[in-house]
Amino acid sequence: MKSRKLFPIIMAAAMLSLGSCGTDKNEEAIKFFKRGNFKLKEQEYNEAIHWYGEALNKKPDFADIYNNRGLAYQKSDKPEKALEDFNKAIEVDTKFWEAYYNRAELLFNLGNYQEAIQDLNKIGKVYKDSSFYYVTLGNVKTQTQDYSGATAAYERALVLDPNNAEAYTNHGYLYFEQNNYPLAKKDFEKALSINSKQHFALNNLAFILSEEGKYKEALPLVEKAIFLKPAQAYYLNNKGYILLQLGKLDEAKETIEHSLRIESENAFAIRNLGLYFQKKGDIQKAKEYFDKAKKLNPNISIQ
Repeated sequence: MKSRKLFPIIMAAAMLSLGSCGTDKNEEAIKFFKRGNFKLKEQEYNEAIHWYGEALNKKPDFADIYNNRGLAYQKSDKPEKALEDFNKAIEVDTKFWEAYYNRAELLFNLGNYQEAIQDLNKIGKVYKDSSFYYVTLGNVKTQTQDYSGATAAYERALVLDPNNAEAYTNHGYLYFEQNNYPLAKKDFEKALSINSKQHFALNNLAFILSEEGKYKEALPLVEKAIFLKPAQAYYLNNKGYILLQLGKLDEAKETIEHSLRIESENAFAIRNLGLYFQKKGDIQKAKEYFDKAKKLNPNISIQ
């Protein structure tokens, strides 16, 4: 009984340009550019944006600055401004491959999958040896339901880098969605052996263990996923379901309600509240939640 539905947005690292500036570049622009880079790496995004702006005032045709400021805007949750800067970087330098890559990731996050594919296809030859390029390509193909293409992309990523935890996690997701839990489990465990902070792998591995009735083993895994990603509603709901099975009803209810405060239309969380009331013997209240869950998702299993 699946209690969650979530695609992993586990992308490759964004491509920060360090600037291949020759001596003809304005020295003051380069100085401001470097300050912006430092602030970006320190995750002081507003400061980074400020210094990149200062650099552009001195050198308005500096493509590297537009690229990096686009990253800072993206990190500041300003996708429209980020897109403007990536577009400008490419306008200034039509062979600025890092900007195409960063724009593809942004377009992916915005749900513009076909445009993202166009950018990725354009730079495919340039990044033919990049494992993370193929992770990004696999993610976009997954969202466009090209599952064979996604599988091939993730497998290529792993050929190029057998220690790419993101590739294992996202490859495992494809098996997970096909209900092939043994192979999904193998991929998630491999991902975690490489990087124990793969929160999506932790959550899905916990789900698989709960499907196997191994609730005590599942609980610490989902709790670690929540520690790494506290506001992820699906992880909280998974924990709530596991707690229900362990008989920790009050803690389960609190956790599920926390999930619903983050995402109020999660049919699985609503169904799980119904399970809570069912276990408490309040059949009428349970039915209300089951009916509500069914309205949101007619295919949801009530058990």
